[in-house]
Amino acid sequence: MKRTPPCLALLMTMTSLIAMAQPGPPPGAPHRMFLSPSGQPFRPAPGGGDPFDAWFAQADTDHDGRVDRAEFRADAQAFFRQLDANGDGRIDGFEINAYEHRIVPELASEVESRAFGPPPGAGGDERGGGKGRGGKRGGRGDPGGGPQESRGPGGPGRGHVSLLNEPEPVSGADFDLDGRVSAAEWLRATDRRFDMLDDKHLGYLTRDALFAKLPKPPAPKKGKR
Repeated sequence: MKRTPPCLALLMTMTSLIAMAQPGPPPGAPHRMFLSPSGQPFRPAPGGGDPFDAWFAQADTDHDGRVDRAEFRADAQAFFRQLDANGDGRIDGFEINAYEHRIVPELASEVESRAFGPPPGAGGDERGGGKGRGGKRGGRGDPGGGPQESRGPGGPGRGHVSLLNEPEPVSGADFDLDGRVSAAEWLRATDRRFDMLDDKHLGYLTRDALFAKLPKPPAPKKGKR
């Protein structure tokens, strides 16, 4: 039986100790991307707070713990301007494609996985000639009314969470199905989303009420005895 050289044994021991010393994620740490009602991605940051709370803090501009319709609209319109790269007042097919493949590439993989099955390789491509996959299929902007937990092709817990069941919120605002989203359509979708989230008709959204709508992580399976 061969003995491990002392230098190699020391190196293996040090490596194990270093690995054990690495801090793990704190209890309750975020591990999934949050997709805002208008489709803006908020990803977990090292040592940062929860992605959902990051969005709520951004939308709650007067920091009163509530997001009213005006704040909700302002937050959505700010993201519209970010998506409207050429500033022509609409999100066209190329900009929808950029959203799906560059701003939220995880979403493109999830949409493709649901439609065609898992892709043969990692990541998405630029198919569609700038039309945007969601621009063709999303349409009608009709959220399903419930929160969404997308698991994606990477397996359970690898997708994103959102407050509304919309596969692709940007192209989901394309009500007339012409492959582009006008400012009027965007505002219409924004008001519709606010009304769905404000199911008690209070005229505002609170952090706790919205947080309660997020999908809960699955309970750990009990081992068989």
